[in-house]
Amino acid sequence: MSIHKGHRERLKSRFRQEGLDNFDELYVLELLLFYCIPQKDTNPLAHKLLDYFGSLTAVLDAKPEQLEKVEGV
Repeated sequence: MSIHKGHRERLKSRFRQEGLDNFDELYVLELLLFYCIPQKDTNPLAHKLLDYFGSLTAVLDAKPEQLEKVEGV
């Protein structure tokens, strides 16, 4: 069994219970990616985006052509 099994549901459940206040930027981005990339591990892409842009705010402010420079987008 994979250690990642159930990760999406655990993260969604934590969000429903706690909101985003205590979430690391990585988990916020990963949670958002869940809704546009179904059935795939979004953690590696979230890491790549944050490494490339430097912050969640910068990722969210990026233009589509900037986002497309990141492998996997």
